[in-house]
Amino acid sequence: MDNESRINIVDAPCGYGKTSWAIKTMNEASVDTHRFIYVTPFLEEIERIKSHVKDRKFEEPTIIKGETKLSDLHRLLKKGADICTTHALFKRANKETRELIQSQNYTLILDEVMDVIEQIELEKDDYNLLVESNLIFLESYKDKIELVKWNDTKKDYQTRYDDIRNMALSGNLVFCNKSAFIWNFPVDMFSIFKHVYLLTYLFKGQKQKYYFDLHEVKYRYLSVTQNEESYEIVPYDKRMIHDKSKIKSLINVYEGDLNKVGEKPNSLSKTWYSKSQYSPAVKKVSDNARNFLQNMNKAKSDDSMWTVFKGEKDKIMKKVQPRGYAGGFVSVTERATNKYKDRYNLAYLVNRYMHVMEERFFQLHGVDVDRHTWAVSELIQWIWRSRIRDGKPINLYIPSKRMRNLLYQYLNSDDFEKPPKGAITDQYDSDWSM
Repeated sequence: MDNESRINIVDAPCGYGKTSWAIKTMNEASVDTHRFIYVTPFLEEIERIKSHVKDRKFEEPTIIKGETKLSDLHRLLKKGADICTTHALFKRANKETRELIQSQNYTLILDEVMDVIEQIELEKDDYNLLVESNLIFLESYKDKIELVKWNDTKKDYQTRYDDIRNMALSGNLVFCNKSAFIWNFPVDMFSIFKHVYLLTYLFKGQKQKYYFDLHEVKYRYLSVTQNEESYEIVPYDKRMIHDKSKIKSLINVYEGDLNKVGEKPNSLSKTWYSKSQYSPAVKKVSDNARNFLQNMNKAKSDDSMWTVFKGEKDKIMKKVQPRGYAGGFVSVTERATNKYKDRYNLAYLVNRYMHVMEERFFQLHGVDVDRHTWAVSELIQWIWRSRIRDGKPINLYIPSKRMRNLLYQYLNSDDFEKPPKGAITDQYDSDWSM
């Protein structure tokens, strides 16, 4: 894949101006020579881009007269519009989408990493049934990777496996470890753009980094600097080193007996909660969180944030929910939103590990996964939904000893911010000035 001039990872902490740089760049780029697709996780960010980019008109795919958003995206692509859309829609891109993007010479700005791989849940005997029905077969793709292919003669069949059929027909489905289907975002999407900019932080620990490694995608590693009220991207080697002294002074981390519930390395992980769902230990987590919020900090529901894994049918979340604080729940995967920027009493009641099968998928194909950096990146993204993003202090209860120690390591070093091995860290982007 010839992408060295196309893929640019812009890695910088929250608040360093990544989105401001993108807005400035899109405003300054010639409307005659540049077209943009801006992809973001949340609808509120779409409105921000549409209102702040004033020198070109961004359009958002919508449902019109019964047509799907994907159909409307294709309509906008055909006329070469500047487009702002969500990760969810972008992940549905098909062959027609790719052809239209390539014909119009677009630049992609991807706000935050995407869920580029996901395990597709199947019942125990579903795979055997699909094979025995001659609906699917496996095709070797590369070392240890097998594509799931749908039988073309049966592509019009309507079954309960329509989602499997659609992914297989698009070439997006692989078979992992002889036991699971993994949806894999088509990597060739990133080769059809004139340039790609991925705006994120701690990319080294995120699934999209391992996905690029898997597909041997090279990329420039860049960062953002502010110069006289203007934002510019620079090679990562020339980045402004993140001074965390102020951040440390703003985070009041609880230390005390309430942390005993999270002493073991696996305590408060998703597996731990699933196995302990009805045990006294889970109720202890709930009681401790309420004690921290109500008794120690006099917190109200609307100034609090707490999180835990939801579990099947939200059973874990309902079991752990601190009494009186239902309105303070913020998903453990929440990113890139300002909805909670006034909240300052935080309870992070989880111990993060990548999904077992997804981690195994990378490892089986020779890709090393940095568990600790992944966990830190998830933790920092969640904490930064609070008012700390505006330089205001927060109180934090983080009972998992592992996660607490990782936070301290993050705050006291730049270990997690060292660039990935093999990243191109000393080159300017060839089109940095647009």
